[in-house]
Amino acid sequence: MLLVAAVAPALVLAGPFGYEKGQVISGEPDGQMEVNGLFYQYSPLEFAGWEWVGAYYTPQTGVCMVRSTKLLSNYDASGEQHRLAADNLVETLTKKYGAFEKKFDYLLPGSVLDEPSDWLTAISRGERKYEYYNMDPLEDDLKRINVSVEHFGLILNYRFNNFDACEEAASKAALSDL
Repeated sequence: MLLVAAVAPALVLAGPFGYEKGQVISGEPDGQMEVNGLFYQYSPLEFAGWEWVGAYYTPQTGVCMVRSTKLLSNYDASGEQHRLAADNLVETLTKKYGAFEKKFDYLLPGSVLDEPSDWLTAISRGERKYEYYNMDPLEDDLKRINVSVEHFGLILNYRFNNFDACEEAASKAALSDL
């Protein structure tokens, strides 16, 4: 950890996965990655257990969201491993950020994927949701934290309280090209 601190002291001392609200990202985004007008840059650091970590930003607002992905290698059709991994992650996050106030665990009406053995298939087709949200007043300029289950694993998002300004800047930038 000391070696990392010497190389990238700002990232070690910052917020979630080393990012802070409004942090300036210099240079071009990786591969010109853009999602809905927001740029995405992978973190230069590695984090144990997380395959992809990076930040969404605009040049006007700086970092407004941090997104990380955890791959799960054992796929069981009933989704037991996925649910347990999400529940454990939320339990850990609760210790730092407080209780998550919303949990969504539902199957879309009319889905034929309603058997226990269809759980993960329903997730992969977007017919089932398993997500947690914490929107209490949070520290580190955070507006919302959410954990969601995907067919490949988990996604953990930290939205800073400048996210709305980030989306607005992205929208204005998109309109300026028209």
